[in-house]
Amino acid sequence: MIGAAILACVGVADGAAAASEQRVTYTVQMSPYGTIGNYQSVKHKNGDETTITTEAHIKVSLAGIVLYRLETSRVERHIVDRLVYFHGVTIENGKSVEVSGKAMGEHFIVTSPGGTVTAPGTIRTSDPWSAGAPGVDMVLMPDTGAVTRVHTSGGEQTSMTIGGASVPVRRYQINSADGEQYEVWMDDQRTPVMFNIADRDGTTTFTMIR
Repeated sequence: MIGAAILACVGVADGAAAASEQRVTYTVQMSPYGTIGNYQSVKHKNGDETTITTEAHIKVSLAGIVLYRLETSRVERHIVDRLVYFHGVTIENGKSVEVSGKAMGEHFIVTSPGGTVTAPGTIRTSDPWSAGAPGVDMVLMPDTGAVTRVHTSGGEQTSMTIGGASVPVRRYQINSADGEQYEVWMDDQRTPVMFNIADRDGTTTFTMIR
């Protein structure tokens, strides 16, 4: 239902070995249910190494009955622009799926309940921080471990209102080979201020609140 996910960016420098951290929280909405949860991510950068942690808590209810529940917890690590480590646990309606991956030579090895997959070393996770990055045409779906091809278009400058203020952004559209569609709006610091995911269940929108 909600395949994807997300993460965050940077802020404290110390000479040549700059270290920085940014925490970002998004509210999650889906029509006709309204607000269904929150998505939080932290991006910690230390020199060439970037570690991103993500948590999501989603619950869809109707007339007091829980129709859908999703809990995710993920950690990924990059050296420069290469994904070198991933571990995630997704609990969807009580069913847990664990996905892990690590760089080996020129490849990235993904292990999930579906088996082991050898992916290109240029692979990224399907989080919004990868939107518009050059050379990203294969992504890891963190909730299933699937490796899929994507096509990115857009990048045009526009603006949107966040927290009552107008923010200049660039809009990207990502289409995956499995039929899912994503839109990402990134500010001048390449922070995703809003993104949405459209699949057979509808459109889920993530909006930054702080």
